[in-house]
Amino acid sequence: MPAKHPKPHLAELPADAARLQPFLFPLHAATGAEALWRAVLPLLREAFSPCSRVTLFLGHFGMREARLVFTDPQIEHLTDWYRDRGANNPFTPYIRDHRRITHYCFPEVVGSRAVFKKTEFYRSVAKVEGWETGCSAVFWERDEVKAMLSVYRGSDQEDFTATDVARLLYLRPHIETAIDRVRELHEERLQRKVLEEFSRHIPLGLMLLDWDLHPLFTNTEAVRECAIWQHGPEVARGLVSRDHLELPPAIRAVCEQMRTTILEVNAKDKPVFTQALERVAHPTLQGRMASVSAINVSPGLLAKPGFLVVMEDRGGAEAGSAARVPAEKQRLLWMLTPSEREIALLICEGCSNAEISTRLKKSLLTTKKQATSIFSKLGVKSRARLMTMLR
Repeated sequence: MPAKHPKPHLAELPADAARLQPFLFPLHAATGAEALWRAVLPLLREAFSPCSRVTLFLGHFGMREARLVFTDPQIEHLTDWYRDRGANNPFTPYIRDHRRITHYCFPEVVGSRAVFKKTEFYRSVAKVEGWETGCSAVFWERDEVKAMLSVYRGSDQEDFTATDVARLLYLRPHIETAIDRVRELHEERLQRKVLEEFSRHIPLGLMLLDWDLHPLFTNTEAVRECAIWQHGPEVARGLVSRDHLELPPAIRAVCEQMRTTILEVNAKDKPVFTQALERVAHPTLQGRMASVSAINVSPGLLAKPGFLVVMEDRGGAEAGSAARVPAEKQRLLWMLTPSEREIALLICEGCSNAEISTRLKKSLLTTKKQATSIFSKLGVKSRARLMTMLR
């Protein structure tokens, strides 16, 4: 029969809990997986000294093996090792059969040390990793594992005691809180990255400004539009760079007026701000428009408000050329960068590379490279095929 570890009273506070407090501060400050591991490792080393190995498993998908593993001491070719290790891991089926189990000590699963040392898993895995016993905490999201941690002890180290298990249960909610925070932040970063990638290819300039009017996000079209607003279409061709990004004065003035309005209102009165866009027209360039709205202005929010700026060209040369492309095919143009769109539209007008270079003030080599990029992105092999595609 597998050995049973002593069951502690869950309400007990370990006698040495105060000793572990300094190690909890980095844990609760972690915002990424690497930082989480850097906090968990010394905490568990201190809590369960002596131990031969500490491992943190993250990124489980369903009841499958973890996609991200941190372990100390390090293992060469970690990904390959844990993939092969999972093939005959006796703990995986145990966890699957005991869903929502909070923790277990290894003797519950594989028996005593003497019994365990006769198994193939010990000879091929545990012995190589330098351990004979251990204790694990399992973290769940409904009926699926979301993370695990394991602490291991070797041949010259004692089995885990009721005091060790009580200490693990004391630390468990702290570690789970940190894991949940890191997972949530990771998901938010991933979603933001997807939205940013999507925004880069839409035919509008999008710019998100913080309270101090510093850009938090700008897509390629916004960088281009800012340059045109500041310097005009011809000069702007050489200044379409995030290094030269300047917020146009007319747009800045609207944002500053919105800030003044927000500051004049007492937030404790729970004001309701309009969500309408404030429209701004370029003073000299016909068709150049910007719409500005304040965001995050609802009462009770901790973050300072920001500003969303949407910039568009409603009547410029490129807008006129694009308008001649059928509506159902205009989406193809937005697979290209602004510079590539200009070239694609001129190709559709029948211009040669040399003519395009002259009109856009580019070198012939740059024009050829961008034309090649256009063909690749749209899956065409000739100018004639491009012209057919966009007609």
